[in-house]
Amino acid sequence: MARKVAYLAGSISGLTYQEATATRNTIKQQLANLGWDSLDPMRGKEILSSLEAIDEQQSIRLLGVTDAAIIERDYDDLRRADVLLILSGDRPSWGTAFEWGIAHFQMRKPVVVICAPDSFTRTHPWCKLMASYFADSVEDAVDFLTHWLHRGYVLGD
Repeated sequence: MARKVAYLAGSISGLTYQEATATRNTIKQQLANLGWDSLDPMRGKEILSSLEAIDEQQSIRLLGVTDAAIIERDYDDLRRADVLLILSGDRPSWGTAFEWGIAHFQMRKPVVVICAPDSFTRTHPWCKLMASYFADSVEDAVDFLTHWLHRGYVLGD
């Protein structure tokens, strides 16, 4: 059986490098232990650790790439993934919103959103329509992916 792949979406802009990578690194390890691969939009961006807070335009200059290059890689990652995992459902993000819409409407991928039980995200009509599952925590999301998506439910095959 082919390994499943999760794309790790979520807020980046306005965070420190550590804030943008900590949850991603935790969930990557948990998923790897369960036989999953992860696609992390923060990979290859270690140079951003020198910033006080990540800003798109400053990041693009430091990375030496164009806006299009970043978006093309994220789009390709979405295409390669079996599921979109949104790590910051309580903190709106333009990039995450676009990834969520593309994953749901264009690519028909399942979307798991980590957010607080009382989050506005869980009651917003668009979010309710586009989410396969709202998880209370990283552990809840991993449990859902492990038990729901591995029960004979084949994605992208």
